[in-house]
Amino acid sequence: MSSDFHADTEDLRRHAAAADALAARLSGLDGQVPDVAPRWAAAAAATLAADAAVQQLAVLGHDVAVTAERIRVAADAYREADARAAVRFRLAG
Repeated sequence: MSSDFHADTEDLRRHAAAADALAARLSGLDGQVPDVAPRWAAAAAATLAADAAVQQLAVLGHDVAVTAERIRVAADAYREADARAAVRFRLAG
């Protein structure tokens, strides 16, 4: 049996941490939209657009956080598979 595939689990964990940081930044934008707008005709539309953008960023932030968790789960699975394979090799040798 030949294994040409290698998963760098530490690199996967670094990418998961970076994705978590991005998710936090995206989700943290909620309080950054000013609540006070001038009384211009376009202000109401701009406020609605800003609120919609904030909601979409929160959804995106959640999705990125879920992806980060999936990356961590995959890294754990690769590490566990490597450990099982190492045991099999020791027992076979």
